[in-house]
Amino acid sequence: MKLTLSIPRSRPAHLASFSAPEGCEAPLLQLKGRGEVLIAERDPSAPVYHVNLPALGGGEEASFEVLALDSADAAAGISSYDADGKLSVSLSGSPFMTFHHTTDYPKPVINPILTPNGTNMLREPMAAWGEGEHPWQRGLTLMQGAINGVDCWNERPNQPGYGRTAQDDISISHNPLSLVIASENTWYEGDRALMSDSRSYRLYDSGRDAAVMDIALTLKASHGAVTIGDTKEGGFLCIRVNPSMDANADGQMRNAYGATDETGCWSLPSHWMDYYGPVDDEVAGFAIFDHPQNFRYPTTWHVRGYGLFAPNCWMFKPDHLMPEGESMTFRWRVIVHTGDTAQADIANRFLDYVDGPRVVWA
Repeated sequence: MKLTLSIPRSRPAHLASFSAPEGCEAPLLQLKGRGEVLIAERDPSAPVYHVNLPALGGGEEASFEVLALDSADAAAGISSYDADGKLSVSLSGSPFMTFHHTTDYPKPVINPILTPNGTNMLREPMAAWGEGEHPWQRGLTLMQGAINGVDCWNERPNQPGYGRTAQDDISISHNPLSLVIASENTWYEGDRALMSDSRSYRLYDSGRDAAVMDIALTLKASHGAVTIGDTKEGGFLCIRVNPSMDANADGQMRNAYGATDETGCWSLPSHWMDYYGPVDDEVAGFAIFDHPQNFRYPTTWHVRGYGLFAPNCWMFKPDHLMPEGESMTFRWRVIVHTGDTAQADIANRFLDYVDGPRVVWA
């Protein structure tokens, strides 16, 4: 096979995505051309390949001979260690994040996510079922406040009307471009199953100035029909930032239209949102990109000055019924960056995500 790629805008070397050729399901593709060999990695949730492209000018073409591969060397810049229900992940030679998947918490959670200098960009997690200000916002989580009328956002121990998420299975794979954490989960009210999901967190091998993580969530009406309700207490993706980054303090929120406060951002649609601020002697932030194939794209946002950051397409919208046996998938890209929105080039990184290379297969 021969692949020719061109990009609509001049870009430095960057992570790019292109559609798979019809009938090709190889996990990896070797791209050979322009005096270099690239490895493209298939997405587990869509017929798409990801590749680290070299710098290209707008409209410039790059042609490659393509060979399907079953395996290749794992990414050298990512490592992980799993013990006692905690998966610790390092990126570019330094600790980056910890994924907790034990019954210590009512749902799986990522905390910390660290700056290059090792400071947590998330609020420190509170104890499970604990008291305090929004203790269920315990880092980076996937949760929602109205699943068949059950609140799976707030947490109340063993009380009717409140839910929890139990992890049933987990797999960790080291790939040429990324580390993938994939899991199967069931949502409960007490011992009554509400629905299930498949989720994946795909962290790409990159520098620490702009770490890229793709999150995919497939909801499954596997225990009867599921109604996802109108609620501001929703995401599903939710991030609670370090208090030093709060927009009520010295931090800043900014959406794709340039709004920088709750009035211009909360409950309003935007293709992406960034939240950044000081973390010790660094400036760092999170940008979330909504995928164009997501339900109700572009999403509205439950983003608060006190540090909550969640894409929420459910608020002030009609309830959504998912009939028994059906499923729906959400995808988001999270950029964990240094500097502010402009310094991290968030607008162009979003365009890389949604308006990538033009593809010609031969």
